[in-house]
Amino acid sequence: MKKKSYNKVGVAVKNALMLGAGLSLISAPTFAAEEDDSANDQRVVITGSRIKRVDTEGVSPVVSITREDMDRQGLATVQDVIDGLTQNAGGSIDQSFTFGFTPAASSVNLRGFGFGRTLTLLDGRRMPVYPVGIGGTTNFVDLSSIPTAMIERIDILTDGASAIYGSDAVSGVINIITRKDINGSDLTLRRSVTADGGADTQRMQFLTGVTNDKTAVDFIVDYWKQGALYSRDRDYAASDVANPRGAYSIGGSSFLGLDTGTIYQDPNCGTANDALGGQGQPDQNIPIFSANDVWCGFDRTAYRMLFSPSEQKSATGRVSYEINPDLSFFGRVGFSDQTNYVELEPNFYGGGFFTGFGSLVPNNGGIIPGNATNNPTAGTANEEQGVFVRRLVEYGPRTSNFKTTGVNFLTGLEGVAFDGMFDWELGWSYMRSDVSVRRNNIILSALNAEVDNGLDLFQPIPQSIVDSTSYLSSREAYSWTRGIDFSISGDLPFELAGGPVQFAAAIDKQHQEYSDVSDPVTTAGEGFDGASAGGGDRDYTGVAVEFRLPVLEQLELNLAVRRDSYDDRSDVGSATSPRVAIMYSPTDTLKFRATWGESFRAPDMQRLFGSRTRGFVTVTDPFLNDVTVQSVNVFTGSNLNLEEEQGENLNIGVVWEAVDNLTLTMDYYQIELENIVAAPSAQFILNTCFNSGNFCDLITRDSQGTLQGNDAFIESTAQNLSLQEITGVDLTMNYDWETSAGNFNTRLSWSWVDEFTTQFDENSAPVENISLGALPENRINANLGWSKDEYNANIRVMYVDELAGGFCGGSCASNQFIDAYTTVNLSLGYDMGDYGRFLLGINNVTNEIPPEDPTANNWPWYLNAGGYYNAKGREFSLQYTQSF
Repeated sequence: MKKKSYNKVGVAVKNALMLGAGLSLISAPTFAAEEDDSANDQRVVITGSRIKRVDTEGVSPVVSITREDMDRQGLATVQDVIDGLTQNAGGSIDQSFTFGFTPAASSVNLRGFGFGRTLTLLDGRRMPVYPVGIGGTTNFVDLSSIPTAMIERIDILTDGASAIYGSDAVSGVINIITRKDINGSDLTLRRSVTADGGADTQRMQFLTGVTNDKTAVDFIVDYWKQGALYSRDRDYAASDVANPRGAYSIGGSSFLGLDTGTIYQDPNCGTANDALGGQGQPDQNIPIFSANDVWCGFDRTAYRMLFSPSEQKSATGRVSYEINPDLSFFGRVGFSDQTNYVELEPNFYGGGFFTGFGSLVPNNGGIIPGNATNNPTAGTANEEQGVFVRRLVEYGPRTSNFKTTGVNFLTGLEGVAFDGMFDWELGWSYMRSDVSVRRNNIILSALNAEVDNGLDLFQPIPQSIVDSTSYLSSREAYSWTRGIDFSISGDLPFELAGGPVQFAAAIDKQHQEYSDVSDPVTTAGEGFDGASAGGGDRDYTGVAVEFRLPVLEQLELNLAVRRDSYDDRSDVGSATSPRVAIMYSPTDTLKFRATWGESFRAPDMQRLFGSRTRGFVTVTDPFLNDVTVQSVNVFTGSNLNLEEEQGENLNIGVVWEAVDNLTLTMDYYQIELENIVAAPSAQFILNTCFNSGNFCDLITRDSQGTLQGNDAFIESTAQNLSLQEITGVDLTMNYDWETSAGNFNTRLSWSWVDEFTTQFDENSAPVENISLGALPENRINANLGWSKDEYNANIRVMYVDELAGGFCGGSCASNQFIDAYTTVNLSLGYDMGDYGRFLLGINNVTNEIPPEDPTANNWPWYLNAGGYYNAKGREFSLQYTQSF
């Protein structure tokens, strides 16, 4: 793909950074001649660099959320923290997204670049990906698997960082820092309920530790349980017609004549004697094939969940031991077990017609001849072949039981070398995630056979047939990563005008593996729910080096480069990621900073090693005068020819301490990613082949030159196609002050998206996505805290800008935007000393409901994907902590 150019500001800054790097490298170094006055200051590693420094405000912007912040701001989980980030422009997935492949998991989409393009670390090391991909293909790290009891703070780097960490660090890095050196014991109990019922939570955390001069040992357990929130628990989503624009679905009890397209309702629809036990909704105008279609309707919403229930148990242990003043041992082991339950309306049945999504699939069964005894038109003047159309309520709701287990193990050595000049660390880690899924399922071919043999679906299905055609489907998936890493950092034995030159170097080698296998019946396509499968492994090695060059006392230059090499069966080879950063501090209270770097993302393992699946679609064939062709074979699946995605990141910012304890930051960011992996639709492939000659090798026609035959198909596998770019500004303000009435702190964060552009491939026109509702233009958080003696209080206000409706079909009109959304959280704490600490919280004080999407015509009538809105409403919580 032809790469778009940065705007003039971006190009100028990039060139200035590169020029500054060159000038600093030819400057003559000054060797150390006197003692470093800062040697006694404690240096720490901040996320985004491996070089230890005294100043925690580095060249890249980092947002830090401590465990105390989480408690006082009403953030009960890691996902709550991520959902509330103003930089999380693309939203999140969580357990409110009950319709996806991953309703038991949660993840983040910083800057709207997609799940999996934000790197997630645990104490600076990679976590394993969730073994089931979003949409069956996209790797991501499950944030719900991380217990909050082990968290010291969460760092969010809002700049690209492939030069430091390698793949996936495109739109940012989330680094979860765990608690260390615990001395004593804490027991925390938390309970929450919602004002309107549902989604209540319980939490128990216990931690204990002993720390002395040489040894630190700690142990943490965490238990978390959340109840279900059903749609019927909220008036705005209680039924398919809770909204005036809503309509029942066609799954009542009807018969579709395939010769004339006539719809015949169950004569008993809506009565106690109908096939669905009275659940049918008679005479519903539901335009499926024409505007005047009238069906026996069905209320799906009564079965659906707005939030799925979950239960999580975890335990983590840590030990460190000082072998001698220059050498220490450390180790950590953790286990987690999580269960989730998802419930949906019963399976939909439409014979061999609706199996093909509106295209008749030959020889699929369930097509009833006109003169069959179970055909309601048999013997009438309207006799015709057809299919029954209804929900299979006799089998009960569709249920899915997820069990996710995780293990993380880390051990290593750390120390100092050359009389304390260098710090080094050697670590070996193993992390694994297993997902087991059980679903009640139906053998479609067996049910079709019963219909072919005379089963009348205008009558309840006998229990004997339900039993003989049911089965429990299973899916077993795992992913794990094992690696060894070594890093070293310190001051080099020479100086520039501003002080000693610092460096860091790191090497890590990892082996990654995943497997996703379903039971034989589901894999064969016999079940109502399809299956994605696959498995593969790869090795990768990353080598990185980083320098901090204090060119002047007020000017520092940072240079970093990393080389990542992959070894697997794909075409992914190696990637080199450089970064140049500069920070200028004309005064002690003012800093200017800028970074430019390249980033990359290796293809998802599911995209490389997943299974090949077959489906059916309806297309118009531009080569045959746009004739409509039904039941075209389409194959989707993996592609070993995929290459890495490649990007560039630019950040320009200023940090100003205007007065004591008042700090303001402003950062302009620009991120571009090209070669993005995307799967073109069958229609897109046909149109592109016709218009430009591209993708023609993905089309195979039959001997007659059509797409209708069994030998014809379209290969809709993933390709390196797309480009995406975003620009915007982040603003923050932090102010702490003391008065006789107590101590106050104020935090303000505002993220503004200027442009968000996508381009599907080089032959497509760029699309500006803010107007299409891809993400909000503005997100603002404001936080005010107060403490005095044993009391503390906090108020947090969160604002999400308006969004374009999700079903505009193009640029939205002014009346098609989703309203802006503002919520307020309050907390009040009381410390009783030896008798413990209480924290009372109220989330969503004004009980705001999710704003309606004016373009949505069905459940739930708001945007339930993205984490922007919370269906729980007002929530009360009480937390008690006792220290021993």
